[in-house]
Amino acid sequence: MDVRLIAFDMDDTLLGADGEFPEINVRALRACAERGIHLALNSGRSFEMLREFACALEAAPFIISVNGARVDAGPDGPTLLERVFDDGHTRAVYEAMRASGLYYTVYTRGHTYMGNSAQRFLYSRFGHHYAHVSHSGPYVYEMVDDEARLRAEGLVHPYKFVALGTEHDARFAGILDAIAPLNMSISSSRADNLEVMMPGVDKGTALAFLAERLGIAREQVMAFGDNTNDLPMLAYAGASVAMENGEESVRRAARFVAPHHAEGGVGKFLFEKVLS
Repeated sequence: MDVRLIAFDMDDTLLGADGEFPEINVRALRACAERGIHLALNSGRSFEMLREFACALEAAPFIISVNGARVDAGPDGPTLLERVFDDGHTRAVYEAMRASGLYYTVYTRGHTYMGNSAQRFLYSRFGHHYAHVSHSGPYVYEMVDDEARLRAEGLVHPYKFVALGTEHDARFAGILDAIAPLNMSISSSRADNLEVMMPGVDKGTALAFLAERLGIAREQVMAFGDNTNDLPMLAYAGASVAMENGEESVRRAARFVAPHHAEGGVGKFLFEKVLS
């Protein structure tokens, strides 16, 4: 299989059940890099969070973050592409998020701001969402629990908004209705969230940008994913791979299916199909 660029979703794809890299995945990605195959982490997470994973791989992957709103040439940059909100779109989406009553987050460069933040205490899974500052090499990342700072700083050219609630939360519909005229890019990494980016921003357009910059044909691009926000990059890639644990719609859309993420499915697939 002639593959020159491989993109990976992170959660429930490249990462194991413990949120770390299975050893076989690390070996496979390093072997790919040694063969001159370009690698890209392609996730809804922030650049600063993805940078730690990229450094641990020791394979110098490109980093496509915040659902394709930002593309970096590696853990130390430079930034190759940024697609941020303008003021009009920011205000409309902010008002819809705030009015929904849902807990929501706003991603900017180096920061994530929590809105309607008291609502997060209704869900145990958000226990790791608290105000703090962390460091990754020269990069600083801050999670902010301050409505005044959200309004003053978080609404200045954000990358994306994320509403968080119950699975298939009925309140998501109210947000979608409010912003429907804007034709925003909408996705979900889980059934309990709703992610909103600027029109045309998704994992697929970011992967296409990177492939074109590298002079690689889409037929030579492989992509791994498990959830519906991965569908645009799977649609772009000539070799699309869904995880066995992925959503049914994702498995149907993919050309191949890799073993379960908890079993190091990415590494197993690469050793069989690409590195053999």
